[in-house]
Amino acid sequence: MSTIDPFETDSIVVGTFKRWSASAVECYSRKANCDGCYYQNFFSSRPYGCKMNLAVEQLLESIGEPSASMVSKFS
Repeated sequence: MSTIDPFETDSIVVGTFKRWSASAVECYSRKANCDGCYYQNFFSSRPYGCKMNLAVEQLLESIGEPSASMVSKFS
């Protein structure tokens, strides 16, 4: 029986996201463009990349877009 490391799978996000976080709003505002994002450097030394874009997709499908006040605060 083999286990799949969820961080090595591009098609899933572990967990269910129920609210917009500051990081998710920033990713949403950047349209998932990682150039210049804080997390780009963070993940550069990891064997896996950032999956925030998948979390943003899940949030959009489950609860819709973040509020305008969150976008102005965290973008």
